[in-house]
Amino acid sequence: MSTKRMLIVGDGLAGTLVAWELKEQGVDFEVWSDGSPAASDVAAGMFNPVSFRRLLPVWDAEDHLKSARSRYRMCEQALGISLWHDVPLLRIFPDAAYAALWDQRIEEGHPVAGFIERCAEGDWHASVAAPHGAGRIRQAGWVDVQLLVTKSREFWRDGNRWKMQGWSLEVGCPEGFDAVIDCRGVGAESDLSQFGLQVRPNQGEVLTARVENAMGDETINNVTWAMPVYSDLIRIGSTYRWDMMKAQVLEATQKELLDKANGARHGAPFAPHQVVGHRAGLRPASPDRRPIIGRVSDERPWYIACNGWGTRGVLIGPRTADWTVKTCMDENWEVPKEVRPDRFRTFTKN
Repeated sequence: MSTKRMLIVGDGLAGTLVAWELKEQGVDFEVWSDGSPAASDVAAGMFNPVSFRRLLPVWDAEDHLKSARSRYRMCEQALGISLWHDVPLLRIFPDAAYAALWDQRIEEGHPVAGFIERCAEGDWHASVAAPHGAGRIRQAGWVDVQLLVTKSREFWRDGNRWKMQGWSLEVGCPEGFDAVIDCRGVGAESDLSQFGLQVRPNQGEVLTARVENAMGDETINNVTWAMPVYSDLIRIGSTYRWDMMKAQVLEATQKELLDKANGARHGAPFAPHQVVGHRAGLRPASPDRRPIIGRVSDERPWYIACNGWGTRGVLIGPRTADWTVKTCMDENWEVPKEVRPDRFRTFTKN
């Protein structure tokens, strides 16, 4: 049992996963939250080990998948809830050139080939329109992020480890704590900027619609995605806007997402009256879309950043939470270079 005591600020997905990692390692901690909206409040929770734009595996995809499955399963057992849902993903090819690239990746044994397969013609739900064909990713699915965050918050509160209280860099490291782990997402933008670190808000919007037997039992991805969740509910998303400083549901987005999702359908289209939920949140994104993990100041060695998870927090979160805790517990442990704060030229440790 460690004698150290950590303060986690922010109780979204990042703060939640860091807290569970500390608990697993027997480290005392407290979670502070000022109640600000978090990206995890609206996250669809989807995970997918493939980047479709260039048809490449996500950074360290295999290791992130292994760590994620293990951590979320552990949380399921500890909280007595269901979080991890394996749901195959059907990628609809936008054109013949993309279909050829998909086949080429498989034939040449490219690193992404271990995650993708080619579908035979018509090997998908009858409602799906795929004139150029489609491929499937088996190692995809979703995690119930809102349930995890809510139940974890209750768990910490019942154990006197959660407090409704704000924090900023000016506060410093409160008495009784050895380090502050900043998991505030875009809420940390101002404090991190003092060290030349950028966390830009990227707004995403997601719809929830009630549509019975809409597409079968897999996520459909064309320009957007439509994912079956509980019972007759599906989620449709997502958008990417860099011009929003505060999360805001935009009326035009509903039509935009429905139109894109309907581009992959035969028969009756998704309609506005079927939408039962429309949410918006701000994702924290770094300039290179990799997390920012580790100590950010020689003068404030107690200040640890865990931020910049962007659109892949569900997948990369458990492993980067582990790295965050290792940083706190071992001053000689080196954070992987891909996520170190000093990879940015504007960074200063003063």
